[in-house]
Amino acid sequence: MKFRNFLAVSLIAVLLTGCGATDAGSAANVAGTSISETALADAVQDLSNQVTASELGISDAELTAQVLNRLVITELVRKLGEEADVTVTETEIAAERSRVKNDFGSEADLIEAGLQQAIAPSLIDTVFEISLYVSKIGAKLEPNGTDADRTSAFESFLFAYVDTADIKVAPRYGNWDKTQAAITPATNPLVSNQGE
Repeated sequence: MKFRNFLAVSLIAVLLTGCGATDAGSAANVAGTSISETALADAVQDLSNQVTASELGISDAELTAQVLNRLVITELVRKLGEEADVTVTETEIAAERSRVKNDFGSEADLIEAGLQQAIAPSLIDTVFEISLYVSKIGAKLEPNGTDADRTSAFESFLFAYVDTADIKVAPRYGNWDKTQAAITPATNPLVSNQGE
C-alpha cells in the first residue's frame, strides 16, 4: 500500500513539474533557447502586481500562458531575425517606445494599455521589438511590396519556420500549437497554476 501511495505522489509530482517537455527549470524551449521558470515567474509577478487575472476576465492559468506566450514569441521572432539576417537594436526599441509613448500621452498611459492586454510592464519593450522585427523582415522579403504584401510574407516565413522548429512548453503551462504559433493554457485539473 505504501508503494502504491509513493507511485501516486510521484506521478502527481511529474505532472506538476512538467518533467520531460523541456530542460529542468525551463518553462519553454524555443529552438535551443531556454525560457526559465524564474523568468516566467518574474514576469507573471510583475503583471500580477498591477492587475489580476480576474480583472482581465481570464483564469490564472490563462494569464500565465499569455505571459509565457509573449516570452516564446519574442524568442521566436529573434530566431526569425537570425534566419533573415535582420537585427533590431536597443536604440531602435527605445526610439519606437518613445514614439508610441508620445501617441499615448504618457508612460503611465502606455503601461496601462499594456496591462489591459496582459503585458507586464517589464515586457512592454518586447512589443516594440517584435513589431520592428516584423517590419524589417517583411521589408527584406518584399522590398517592393505593399504593407499587406510584407505582412503576408512575414507570416509565411513565420509559419514555415514554426512548422519545423523545435518548440516545447512544459505541460504545466500549456501546449504549443504550431498551427496558431501560440500556447494554449493547460486544462488538466492536477496541473497547478504558476505561483501556487
